[in-house]
Amino acid sequence: MKLAIPALALLLLVAAVAASNHESLGYSDETTIAGPGTDACADGVLTYHHDDSFENGYAWRYMGVQPPYYGSWAEGYDLGQGMVYCGVYWLTTLPGYFNGQSSDCYIWEGGTDTQPDAVLGVVTGIVFGNVPNWPTTGQNDVDLNTAVTGPFTVGYWPNWPGSYAGFYCAADLDGVQGHPWTCIAPDSGFPTGWQDPSMVYGSTRSMGCGVYFLEGGTPIESGTWGSVKALFGR
Repeated sequence: MKLAIPALALLLLVAAVAASNHESLGYSDETTIAGPGTDACADGVLTYHHDDSFENGYAWRYMGVQPPYYGSWAEGYDLGQGMVYCGVYWLTTLPGYFNGQSSDCYIWEGGTDTQPDAVLGVVTGIVFGNVPNWPTTGQNDVDLNTAVTGPFTVGYWPNWPGSYAGFYCAADLDGVQGHPWTCIAPDSGFPTGWQDPSMVYGSTRSMGCGVYFLEGGTPIESGTWGSVKALFGR
């Protein structure tokens, strides 16, 4: 009988952790956006789906974040052939949560008419420099220099498997309809793989992921391809 209580406590702890793999900051209509300052991308045209305001912030944590990129946040675009010079990420956090956790920033193929698919480019080990406390969100520009020929998805994977969330991806709840995505890990209580965040968090119009994009030009091999091959053996 003495073992029953610890065993029950362990089961309750496991259940609690499983139930808390996803979290949100809660609705706010008084948010502000802090721009990138001197770290702004120098090339391309800033393109995004949100309406210059965000009403919530989302994150995966604990078992919700797993390699290679389960727990990612992303937004799909169809801008034609061109160059994605930078990924743009609007992020926020809570006091004491952000302690320099890194992220891998991605471009995936597809993401408008279909789910995101093949990795086109990735830059690993990025520590975002503009992550203010909620309800302020900060714009972070990251060089990606990835050629695309059609629909693509831009996003990031937060590098904290098995741990609490360091920061949150800003979410627009009442702007124009974009193409929001999150990649759900196995055994998270939801369908695995790329899904609309609305399935988990409620109605969501777009995620805080944009690009500096320049249309046209001849596609060239992305400078990030070596990193892609190292991660996926392609």
